[in-house]
Amino acid sequence: MKVSIIIPVYNVSKYIERCLKSALDQTWKDLEIILVDDCTPDDSMDIARSVLETSSRSNMVTILKHEKNRGLSAARNTGIRQAKGDYLYFLDSDDYLPVNSIELLADAAIRHNVDFVIGEFAVVGTFRKIPPLLLNTGLLYDNKAVLSTFSKAQWPVMACNKLVSSSFLLKENLFFKEGLLHEDDLWSFMVACKACSAYVVKRETYFYYLQPDSITGQPSIKNLESRIRIIECLFEYISLSPKLKEDPCVYTAFETLKAKYFDRILYFSKDMEFQYAAYDSFRTLTYISPIKALLVFNPGVKLCFCNIHKLLPEKLGFVYFKAFVYVSYKLLIVSIKLRQWSGRE
Repeated sequence: MKVSIIIPVYNVSKYIERCLKSALDQTWKDLEIILVDDCTPDDSMDIARSVLETSSRSNMVTILKHEKNRGLSAARNTGIRQAKGDYLYFLDSDDYLPVNSIELLADAAIRHNVDFVIGEFAVVGTFRKIPPLLLNTGLLYDNKAVLSTFSKAQWPVMACNKLVSSSFLLKENLFFKEGLLHEDDLWSFMVACKACSAYVVKRETYFYYLQPDSITGQPSIKNLESRIRIIECLFEYISLSPKLKEDPCVYTAFETLKAKYFDRILYFSKDMEFQYAAYDSFRTLTYISPIKALLVFNPGVKLCFCNIHKLLPEKLGFVYFKAFVYVSYKLLIVSIKLRQWSGRE
């Protein structure tokens, strides 16, 4: 079974050698490595070519080049369209792999013939809490199991470290939305909505490097605006499917993401006008009323209290929603500190 590793390259001269060597050193033999040069302005591609000159596996590497910088999503899409592998694997060029990463994931894909395989990851570089993989090794045997675990945030939303069936991606047209940041949230949501099976490998198959100045840590206004756009895209996606509109896990994931994004907007932007515009957008993008959702979906106490804001006049709802996400964040921090204090983390 051939696996295509897709590596977008842009401004990563410090990291590309480590990343590319980790892909070339994989114990899995039937590999295709696709480097997508997203018109990088530095010497990243020169370093990559230097690595290939000394590698005995350079024949498995294909280099694609964009004529202008188009962003991470476009680079991944270019790789998807050109890949020849039965399964695809997205590797960001500042991250790297243990030598048996693809072997662990590919063995599971062959044994269980699933739409995608998820592995464990380790964070290196700047310390920051990243939502972990909360599932043990095993099979998610249908779409209900995939969506349920996704809605409970039991597996990471990042596109990297997922071995995904190429026929599944192409059949469901699961390309990345271009021109956005946080595109992984949107893509993984759609993958969860469409996948009929998955397998979890509870072993480290990815080293996720967090740079001190990464957008994950210090979001720009474009970053925050992208979150609003992602909610709009998800609303459009769900609204086009009667099946998705009737799924309680889709509702839970969608409304939970709104609260998460609004929390980030409140934390990183003190512009009241921007905060209110974001709230107005999130409030408007509702495909089922909170009362009907309570009766039909039984979404749980927290989400019910969260969505009381939709039953209030808009300005009062804004104040309530701000207070709710603020208190929720503080309670989350307290719970993390308590677990650390008790030695559970």
